[in-house]
Amino acid sequence: MPVRDDIDRTPSDLETPQRTYPLPPLPPGYFYVEIEKPQGSVGAFVREDADPFDEYNYRIKSIVYSGRTQFQDVIVADTCNFGRALFLDGAIQSSAEDEGLYHEILVQPALLMHDDPREVLIIGGGEGATLREVLAHRSVSRAVMIDIDRELVDICRDQLPTWHRGAFDDPRATLLYMDGRAYLDGADEMFDVIIVDVVDMLENGPAQRLYTRQFYELAHSHLRPNGIFIVQALEFSFADYKAHCALRRTLRTVFAEVHSYKTCVPSFLGSWGFLIASNSVSPDSFSADVLDRAILARLGPEWLDHLTGPFIQASFTHCKETQFLLDLPGPILEDDVAFVEPPDIAEEEPSGSLLPALRD
Repeated sequence: MPVRDDIDRTPSDLETPQRTYPLPPLPPGYFYVEIEKPQGSVGAFVREDADPFDEYNYRIKSIVYSGRTQFQDVIVADTCNFGRALFLDGAIQSSAEDEGLYHEILVQPALLMHDDPREVLIIGGGEGATLREVLAHRSVSRAVMIDIDRELVDICRDQLPTWHRGAFDDPRATLLYMDGRAYLDGADEMFDVIIVDVVDMLENGPAQRLYTRQFYELAHSHLRPNGIFIVQALEFSFADYKAHCALRRTLRTVFAEVHSYKTCVPSFLGSWGFLIASNSVSPDSFSADVLDRAILARLGPEWLDHLTGPFIQASFTHCKETQFLLDLPGPILEDDVAFVEPPDIAEEEPSGSLLPALRD
């Protein structure tokens, strides 16, 4: 059985189980690795307490980096389940195991649905992976990435090389270290696509100014007529929807077309949401076949690890309960106005009702 021998392992990792079945051959670029078995209950963990009620612990092999920049606490750790992972202020941001899925679904739908993306603005995206996915398109002649935290970008450049894959050094890339909103306030540039990939903070912190109606109006003014705006839009499912729906309602005050989509990111322990907004582009206009042809023409058959035309199309489809919640009215996000979540919605418990077949 092929097993990589250039990966550090403990002696127990090298013990190959005796299987009673043959392993199928893998396509080029894939290889088998034995699953690491937990050794007892001891070990170090990174604790994730972003949820107000629940805590999650990521068991780790080692801490690669731990420190504080001017803006946030930073931990880079090698986890047992998800490989190397980045944590900011105690919340996981991305992991080696599934950052490809997150960054592909964040970037590629917008760039594939744009006729000819040439100039792209990224606000946030410190790991460099968002920039990587943008620069995979040869049509892109310039990508401006703005991140307020230069120290974090330097840490990611050193510790997360498979995230950026040299994107920081691409001659088409311009890196600026400043507040993204301040940049747009003073800029006269226009872009084909704007991507906002900043920390998910709606609890009246500094990042909230990148989630408000006033910011979206500012971003809109820097988009060309057929431009597309993308924002990572927080946890999103029928069990966790309030912040995402507030972002969606806010974008709808600025853009004619606003669409929610999502995927499950395993290291995030749930379903993650995204929003695509424009004045003219509707994902409903793109069939799975059209998207597959765009992927092949623009990126080739090998670049994407996850996305296909049917996968992109399916990410815009929501269950009945989720669609009900998306359609509800509610508050939008405004500058200098605290976001107060609407109350929960509960259904009446069935009382004495029978299955339809038993009522007939």
